[in-house]
Amino acid sequence: MSDLSPVLGLPLMAAAQSQKHVTHNEALIVLDSLVQLACLDKDLATPPANPAEGDRYLIASSAPTGAWSGWAGRIVRYQDGQWIAFNAKPGWLAYVLDEKLIYAFTGQAWTAVQGGGSGGGPGTTGMLGINASADTTNRLALKSDAALFAWDDVTPGSGDMRLTVNKKAAAKDAGFVFQTGWSSRALFGTLGGDDFVLKTSPDGSVFRTALTAAAATGIVSFDLSPTAPTPAAGDNSTKLATTAYVDAGDAASRARRQVSDASATIQPGDRTVAVIALTAGRTLTLPAASSYPPGATLTVLDESGACSAAKPITLVAQGADTISGLAAAALVTPYASLALQSNGANKWTVNAQAPTRNDLTYVDVANGSLQDIPASFTRVGLARVRSDPGGNWSTADNWYTCPRRGLYLINGTLRVGDKTAAGTQYGVGVSTAEDDGPWFVWHIVGPTPGMRSTYPYSRIASQNAGDRLRMYSYSDQGFTVNLAGLQIYLLADSP
Repeated sequence: MSDLSPVLGLPLMAAAQSQKHVTHNEALIVLDSLVQLACLDKDLATPPANPAEGDRYLIASSAPTGAWSGWAGRIVRYQDGQWIAFNAKPGWLAYVLDEKLIYAFTGQAWTAVQGGGSGGGPGTTGMLGINASADTTNRLALKSDAALFAWDDVTPGSGDMRLTVNKKAAAKDAGFVFQTGWSSRALFGTLGGDDFVLKTSPDGSVFRTALTAAAATGIVSFDLSPTAPTPAAGDNSTKLATTAYVDAGDAASRARRQVSDASATIQPGDRTVAVIALTAGRTLTLPAASSYPPGATLTVLDESGACSAAKPITLVAQGADTISGLAAAALVTPYASLALQSNGANKWTVNAQAPTRNDLTYVDVANGSLQDIPASFTRVGLARVRSDPGGNWSTADNWYTCPRRGLYLINGTLRVGDKTAAGTQYGVGVSTAEDDGPWFVWHIVGPTPGMRSTYPYSRIASQNAGDRLRMYSYSDQGFTVNLAGLQIYLLADSP
């Protein structure tokens, strides 16, 4: 049996040993030296000149001298005027007071503790969790109601406090993520480039850039914010004054984009799209409603003056998006405009429409000669054009082509020929087809022959662009139309 304990090397008392107190005291000295091991220094190679009783040191040097000669890697203690040494075992820990670090003995040397995995050298730790579990992705994890970073008044420091977030290359991300229930709602930093950006998200998957500060110029742009008007000089109201920077090369797309006689796709950054030339109908495709900032207004206008029912500017929604409940909307008059807003999800709403030239929809026509109406639905010839500024009436076909979708006021008169036989049934209607229906009004000549009987016709009808309205009549016994007139006018556009 050994005379020393296997771990700490404490001297053991033998049976019937005399002066047991000597052995016991030696064991207490070893315990006093190695338990709660805190050493003053580890970097000395030569014993200090004036050690105090109980002072302890680690000898990290590979070639110590003097009283420490040959004790490399050992723990030493000054006791009763002399130095005593203890052999460390692998895994033993010692706190070095002058460095405020914990060192572990590997069996070969003393190294700074590297907890939680591999570290980067002395004084580092591979992972650290504070009230939380760190992992290989989040090597530093903290769960706390608050965290404090303050300037160093202990060392003391310079009085500054700075956090550095460093990335490998410009294409990488260096930033902060703000989450709700582990779903991201905001990001800021240098994300995918060197410009400083702020992004927001309603759901953690679709992100919109709200702010960009250019690294090269320092210019700040608010990518999705509407620009408020600047008050006039002397205006003391509470209007917001702003200065919007627009790069010369980007002005057309952001402040006022021009489209010349072509179909185009409107971008999320566009606010005004002006069609400056038009020789045929063109289609403008709206951006996805989810990509356009809610509250921002998109205005589309015809500056060419050539827009018409034959050459419309058609706005088409993407995918399942709608425009005031429809898949498309159209401008069909010269200098027309349309203002829309997105709900940020899947809907566009028309919130303003410039007054259009409804006078171009008006027509006033009349017959130019007598016309016999047989016992069948017969179109009334109206060859005398009193007014047709929009060119919507065809004298060859005797019909009116609706230039736009909307509500139309239709007024007409029909004068029955003199001496029409009593009891003659006849009617008059204005519609897109020559047939009977609620739009066809029946009349009957009284018990005596009619003399200059004029019958009025009036209704309001919802029509689509391109519908062809015509006046027609019918008589079971036949009669002659002496005079007939028709007026049509667009009261209101429909989306």
